[in-house]
Amino acid sequence: MKIKITQGSVSEGDAQEYHLVQNHLIDPSKNIDRVIQYAEQRYLMTLLVSGARSSKYTAPGFTPKGGDSVTTKIKEIPQGEMISQNAWSYKIMGRIQKASEILGTAVVGNITVATTTKGSTFKLYLKDNYMTPGMNCVFPNGKHARVMARPTGATGKYLYSFESFPGETFSWDDWVGTQIGRKTVFGGYTSFGERSRRGYGNFHYPDRYIQHTTKQRKSISLSGDVNANEVIWYEVNESKGFVYEAEAQMRAQFLLEDEYKNWWAVSTMRDAYGNLLSRPSMQDEYGQDIVAGDGWVQQVKGANDMETSGSHGDATWDDMADMIKALKKRKNTISGNTWVVVTGSDGMAIAHAIAASRYSASNPLVQIVDQSKMVGGAEPYVGYNFKTLNIAGEQITFVENPMQDDEEKFPARLSDGTLRMSKTFYFMDLETNPGNGRGNVEIRARGRAGVNRNIVYLWKNGMTGEGKPEDPVDAKEFHMLKETLLAVFNTKSCGILTPPATA
Repeated sequence: MKIKITQGSVSEGDAQEYHLVQNHLIDPSKNIDRVIQYAEQRYLMTLLVSGARSSKYTAPGFTPKGGDSVTTKIKEIPQGEMISQNAWSYKIMGRIQKASEILGTAVVGNITVATTTKGSTFKLYLKDNYMTPGMNCVFPNGKHARVMARPTGATGKYLYSFESFPGETFSWDDWVGTQIGRKTVFGGYTSFGERSRRGYGNFHYPDRYIQHTTKQRKSISLSGDVNANEVIWYEVNESKGFVYEAEAQMRAQFLLEDEYKNWWAVSTMRDAYGNLLSRPSMQDEYGQDIVAGDGWVQQVKGANDMETSGSHGDATWDDMADMIKALKKRKNTISGNTWVVVTGSDGMAIAHAIAASRYSASNPLVQIVDQSKMVGGAEPYVGYNFKTLNIAGEQITFVENPMQDDEEKFPARLSDGTLRMSKTFYFMDLETNPGNGRGNVEIRARGRAGVNRNIVYLWKNGMTGEGKPEDPVDAKEFHMLKETLLAVFNTKSCGILTPPATA
């Protein structure tokens, strides 16, 4: 449903009755502030975690009623999962099977040679006792050997006895030495005799991640009644209200800062190695701890980092395919997965070029909207720009983030003069877990004493003007506070594709 937005003025008598923030503060249960939320621009991360996957659902000035927009989905952090005033401990996606590390550079003791009817026996040190008796383990070269008995030893070094299959004599160089880096063995399946008494299992406690909320603030002072004739009226469902233009501008600044925080914020609660600190690394001018959490980039960095291979830092079809092939291996579903890829205008142009170069295939790879005479093709909506491409058996939806084209925020340039950030691609797994209804990326707000801190307002009247005076200063004060965090539950299904440092 469309919200009618007009600029105008307000009389002193109407100021008390129609000011949206003041009316929201009188009765927050009526959610009057939602009119502001949908009338003004919501920024990209908020729209993505709320389910927007098309331009038409991202335009400001529409309410969700009638399907013209998406409902903002920012949940409260469950109180029982808060481990301090500012920290949320939550489960992240892990494995229910894992490999064990092989220690040393050779077998322990002697190896018996395999025959045509019997395998060889050998012993190895493993770092843990995860492999159970009866487990048939696969080695780096694809050969198998069964764990024949319980291991002996202590934490950090366990001695295992293995037996291979007929005709396969164990060789360290052939079975283990071919693996570059960490040497591992993986338990594939178990096998037991007819009168075996029991099997063995390992229970996996899910990995947990601790993320911290970030407290943000913004304030403005409107002196006297100078702003009375600078207001914006919002009208919907035959009801109307206004906000001061200065107030709306401050809110836009505040939400832009929040958008940046959701993408690129850096935690004050971890050291240079990523370990949790007992106290934040920063304190304010009053000596109070400054607690802040990581944004999406800091949480995902290191999981799947790749560099573009085209000239001048351009991404190629193969770059996109390589990233998708890496990410899908970290998903629970084999195919039919979708990723949202966020980039700048240069990155979107590259995506267009990639799609155009592949369009000669028998099956179209791009979803085409109706043609028009508009420059750049048909884009009927004024929201964010979304375009979809099928690649490597999966689907990716590109969305253009204007913030990545801000040369004042991101001044680094490539050899061709384009902005590095504009050619950076963020691969986001935003799918919902059907088991718990939780999106892979969510914005959560701290809730306490019945107050959802997604955005909290305080309007303070000065000594003159409409309303009851609350301060001797001849000015109105408007304050906003947010305390939220962004959580990525499976970082390994997300990735970052950036131009190389030498591009």
